[in-house]
Amino acid sequence: MGFKNLFWAFIFLFDFRIGGFDILPDIIAYILFYKGLNMLSDRNENFDKGKVLAIPLIFLSILDIYQVNIPISDIGNVSFGALWILIGIVHTIVNLMMIYRICMGIAEEARVINDNDLELKAHNRWKMYLIINIILLVSIIIPSLLGVLFFVIFIISIINYILMLGLMNMASNRLE
Repeated sequence: MGFKNLFWAFIFLFDFRIGGFDILPDIIAYILFYKGLNMLSDRNENFDKGKVLAIPLIFLSILDIYQVNIPISDIGNVSFGALWILIGIVHTIVNLMMIYRICMGIAEEARVINDNDLELKAHNRWKMYLIINIILLVSIIIPSLLGVLFFVIFIISIINYILMLGLMNMASNRLE
């Protein structure tokens, strides 16, 4: 059941907005991450450490429920303010640490049952997630980069989330 919570958490990380409001709020995602990791925390240390990282993300995600819509052509001209950039960077780093713990926990569990395929997928999904989020982190610091690469980043991010959903589903089927 813990991996199913992680699966649903990734669905809530999709960013669908209407009028600036997040239809699938990240706060629900991080509550589901916490709940799922709490269920899995006895299995290995990675899940337990990931659970602790979900707590600050719950609070940081409150700030993301509503966002002002900015036209893509204006992204390079907008001054976001140092505080919002810092919050975005902190959120991204803590999120990366949590996802790392989830993927390494799955890899460790797969290694215990000699499921090399699942172990390799967990490592590969983590690497892809890391690379995409580093690009997004750089785009927070250099907003004009996001304007130039918006569609590429958007498509790759969706593919990445779909692959993470597949990993959570596979972990649920093979490890629970």
